[in-house]
Amino acid sequence: MSNILVQRLSNRKLLVDLLAVMFGIGAWIGVNGIYVQLPLLVNTAPEKWSLPAHMVMLVQVANLGPILYTVFINSRFSSWTRDNYIIYGLLGTATVAIYLMSLTYKETTIIFNSEHSTALLCLMFLTAVVGCTSSVLFMPYMRNYREIYLVSYLVGEGLSGFIPSAVALIQGVGGNPECRNTTQKDSPHHTFEPFYPEPRLSLELFFVFVGTMLAISLVSFIGLNRLPVARGEIVKPPGSTETLPTDTNAPPSYKTTAGWAMSRRTYCYLLTIMAVLCFLGHATLPGIQSYSCLPYGNVAYHLTVTLASMATPLSMAIGFIQRKPLSLKTLTILTGGILILSSMVLYVALQSPSPPLQKSWSGEYLIVILWILVNGLIGFVKMAITTIFRPDPGRGLYYIGVATQVGSLVGAVMTFGLVNYAGVFKSYSPCDALIKH
Repeated sequence: MSNILVQRLSNRKLLVDLLAVMFGIGAWIGVNGIYVQLPLLVNTAPEKWSLPAHMVMLVQVANLGPILYTVFINSRFSSWTRDNYIIYGLLGTATVAIYLMSLTYKETTIIFNSEHSTALLCLMFLTAVVGCTSSVLFMPYMRNYREIYLVSYLVGEGLSGFIPSAVALIQGVGGNPECRNTTQKDSPHHTFEPFYPEPRLSLELFFVFVGTMLAISLVSFIGLNRLPVARGEIVKPPGSTETLPTDTNAPPSYKTTAGWAMSRRTYCYLLTIMAVLCFLGHATLPGIQSYSCLPYGNVAYHLTVTLASMATPLSMAIGFIQRKPLSLKTLTILTGGILILSSMVLYVALQSPSPPLQKSWSGEYLIVILWILVNGLIGFVKMAITTIFRPDPGRGLYYIGVATQVGSLVGAVMTFGLVNYAGVFKSYSPCDALIKH
């Protein structure tokens, strides 16, 4: 293991690795930071348990960002600016949006006769544009540099989920709710409402932390473009001063690894797996997470969100020391395991408000472990597929991004409809039994 690490760390600039990691953190830390606060937000937001489904759908609407970017780079106006200036604007916008969220996330308005968390959702949309666009802009942009730094970027992208999860784990949720008697005087009916203890760290301070991390990511990307040590790691094709691989007019002679080849069938198969994984990991599972976890208690939900979010970057980090890409057979077996675990999560969510092993430590333990396993496997397989496409001298990484967004969009639309209109998922209140009694 030590020899592998020494080999990986040789012939590279560690400062460039650090800058690439911090740049990668900015891709999804805004969205991930909001997601790990869901155990606190669902208690006060007017959307309640359907808030995750609203957020997932909103993230997919943010795919307008990569669509507009794709149209832009294929238009005659693309010569007006370069990709690095677009990234400056995106990271700057996300930083301001998260800082504003710390001040306004409680603001609500009435839309179509229903109360909604307008400020929270609108500002999340801005940060989601950054995450969605990163799939077709940030990651391909790293092809400007030697390919060894792409893994550093991907590790940073994984840390965009790990870091807010670690802070949220320290923050806590204050414990499971306590039912308090709120019966009015002269009322014949007893009424109980859940009271949620305060966490160690407020939502406001947490969002300030996330905004600061985004600001650091922006500064790191500026360093990647400006510092001499980073510019010395840029890959340039022969006879050209600079050609960005994200440029659709880049010459076909641009290659990072000679002799890369893959059959069309395998190429499409791997892209399909990536789309299925994102269908589950980016949309369907997050959208129903509250229904699968909250019946086991607020603490179980909090641990699920934070630990499962940590599992994804930890599993992706294995790619940093992995010698050879996984075989097609191994990827197929792992994907099958993911489908089985996802089916179990879906079953538990459908059983809400009375899932198996409710009100027992074994039920809480199993639901947390189940989510950690499924999130970890999804992250590992996604990393493995991206590693296979990394040496592609064509636009393989671009199509990986497209598959990611297509799978996520289909899953979000289906989940939003099932949660909000089909009525197949039902909420649980810890005080219902007392009220009925």
